[in-house]
Amino acid sequence: MTAGDGAACLVVSPHLSRALSHAALIEAAGWSASTAAGGLHALTQIEREKPRLVTIDPSLEDLSPADLHEILRDDPATAETIVLIPGAQRPSRYGGPFDVTVPAGLTAPDGLALALQALGGAGAPRWHDPESAALSGELGSLPLTDILLCAQELQLSGLLLIYHGVQPAHLVLRRGEIIDAECGDRPAPQAITHLLSSRAPGDFRFHLMPPDPLGAYPRGVNTPTSRLLMEAAVHEDHAHATPNQSALEAS
Repeated sequence: MTAGDGAACLVVSPHLSRALSHAALIEAAGWSASTAAGGLHALTQIEREKPRLVTIDPSLEDLSPADLHEILRDDPATAETIVLIPGAQRPSRYGGPFDVTVPAGLTAPDGLALALQALGGAGAPRWHDPESAALSGELGSLPLTDILLCAQELQLSGLLLIYHGVQPAHLVLRRGEIIDAECGDRPAPQAITHLLSSRAPGDFRFHLMPPDPLGAYPRGVNTPTSRLLMEAAVHEDHAHATPNQSALEAS
C-alpha cells in the first residue's frame, strides 16, 4: 500500500489484515491508499497526507468512530473530506453531504465502491451495482462450490459478493484462486471455511476485475482453492451420510 506521499484514501482499522485488504481493493480500483491502525494514528496521517477519503472501521478502539468523525467535521481542513463508516451503528452527526451512507446488508466492496464514486470521476468501480455483475443468482440454485469451480476453470479474477442474513461476505479471486475472504469478524482462513460449509440461502454477484491490479493484494487465504473445494466436498458427503448412518445404527 502507498505509505504517505499524499495518498488519496486512508483506511483506518485496528485489524491490520482488513486494513491492508481494503486498501488493496482501493488501489486495484485506481486510487492510492494508506492505512492507520487507530484514530490517533489516523489524525497524524490525515494532517500529513490530506486524503480525500477516510474509511473508518466501526470497531475502532482508541478513538470511537464518532469521536474521529466529529474531529474531522469540526476541523475546516477536513470538513469536506469524504468519510465512510460501514455498518449499522453510525455517529448521530453522520449523514451529511460528505458522509457515505451504505444501506445495511451490503458487503465491504459495496461500501468502498460507493465511497470511491463520491470522489468523482468516471473510473469508480461499480461493485455496488447489480447490473455490472458478470454473473449473479441464488445460492440455492447454484452452490458456492460450483461457482468457485467455474471461476477456477476459467481462471477468473474479481470479487464474489455474497448476501445472506446479517453477515454479507465477499471473496477475492485472482486467476481462479481465492486470495482473500471476509465474513464478519472471522480471519480470512476461517471465513472461507465457514462460507464453504454454510448452507444458508442467499444471493451472489461476481464482478470481474483485471488480474494484474490484484497482483499486490495481500493474501489472506494461502490454501490452494482446489484443496479447499475438495475439503468442502468431503464435508458435504459426510454431512449427507451422517443422518443415514444414524438411522441404520438406531435400527
